Amino acid sequence: MMPMPFPETVAVLGLGVSGCAVAEALLRRGIRVLSADEADLDKLRYRERVLKMVKEGLELVLGQGAFFRVREMRPPLAILSPGISVHRDDIQALHLAGTELWGELEFGYRLLCDEYGREKVQLLAVTGTKGKTTTVHLIDAMLKASGLPTVLGGNVGEPLTDLVAHLPRDLVNPPLRLVLEASSFQLATTKTFRPDVAGVTTLFVDHMDWHKSVKDYWEAKARIFVNQKGSDWAVLNADNAGVRWLAQFVKGRILWCGREVYRSCPYCTHWVSDDGDILWAALGGERFPVARLSLFPLRGEHNLQNLRVAVGVALLAGARPDTIAEVSAQFKGVPHRLELVGEIDGVRFVNDSAATMPDAAAAGIRSFEAPIVLIAGGLDKGGDWREFLAALKERVKALVVMGEFADTLAAMARQVGVPKIVKVGSMDEAVQQAASLAAPGDVVLLSPGCASFDMFANYAQRGEAFKQAVGRLAENAQNRTNA
Repeated sequence: MMPMPFPETVAVLGLGVSGCAVAEALLRRGIRVLSADEADLDKLRYRERVLKMVKEGLELVLGQGAFFRVREMRPPLAILSPGISVHRDDIQALHLAGTELWGELEFGYRLLCDEYGREKVQLLAVTGTKGKTTTVHLIDAMLKASGLPTVLGGNVGEPLTDLVAHLPRDLVNPPLRLVLEASSFQLATTKTFRPDVAGVTTLFVDHMDWHKSVKDYWEAKARIFVNQKGSDWAVLNADNAGVRWLAQFVKGRILWCGREVYRSCPYCTHWVSDDGDILWAALGGERFPVARLSLFPLRGEHNLQNLRVAVGVALLAGARPDTIAEVSAQFKGVPHRLELVGEIDGVRFVNDSAATMPDAAAAGIRSFEAPIVLIAGGLDKGGDWREFLAALKERVKALVVMGEFADTLAAMARQVGVPKIVKVGSMDEAVQQAASLAAPGDVVLLSPGCASFDMFANYAQRGEAFKQAVGRLAENAQNRTNA
């Protein structure tokens, strides 16, 4: 195997799961690695993994101002972890000093081409403001059920850099289907990354704490198409205005997905659409049935949009319509995305902690016909709250607010006439208060509309806290019944 054409010294910024994967890959190639993180050694999440690499030659630059100190070492190349914005002053200073900036996705892609062989892989990448995790899990399940060799990773699960080392080398019938979730953070730092099929679920406004503007965020998403060829595919959600706007950047062929595509686009040759019950598809010829929407267990129009995009990508990658139908009827969803946790005294408790922006929370609220007691709040990411407030007015009978944004959220809810609003300081208190406000037949929904970082490590930890609090509530209810 020929070594990758890297400079003698490479900086790795951020020592989370992505940064550790990159540093390990570089060390295996005899590259000098300067690894920087703003945390001290005892606060690194992967401390033992880092210490093992130190024994192999890893050089550490840690603590406050670490990235400014890396600039003084003038590395030719720096590879950023996804959470580190390229717009930060210290990162811009590093770049202006002559350091080229890549992200982990770009590094992993080059590694894939060099070590594994791009011709052995059909690369299926999905991005979107919301829905991408559910969509890639659906695609992965549809392909596996069709008997196709498939690996899932990227922004969900293992970073691409880690995946490359473990991809099967003994494929009888390549290509391997590599299904990747790609975030705007990852795409913003790509240069050569090229998916054979690029799916886009939705495009709203998000991550204004990372991107310098809405335009910058949307253009980062559009980078998923930048290196595609005319023979490549884009699978686009026609029911989302932002995704329709993104279509102008597509260089290859388009497969449109949407409720009315088969009626509204008579000249479209490749599409996935439905008649309200049957999901139909066309791949250049006569339409054919794929699945029955009434059997799809996930709630909400947004999940139907995810399903259509997943079907489009899976069909282009060779999945069979009969197995797609089976998977869509049996798919139980992804944790923390409208996840039914349990039912207590006739009240359903649903965990939608992954709804970290207002539009996603609005979609969650509109997924239920029953009255809703909503738990919301956290750290505001600068999103547009208008749809959320409209959904509050339509469906929410009571609101429990928590976190840094609680007071502002409560004030907005009063303006749209939410009849009961309660502020709490913990997830246990939130669940208890919500349960006291709910009646049999209601839904207690955690759909925060905010990031979790003011109170939790991430949205998954917040969702687990909700599930544990509901579990304790159920145990107490059972004890009262048995008393």
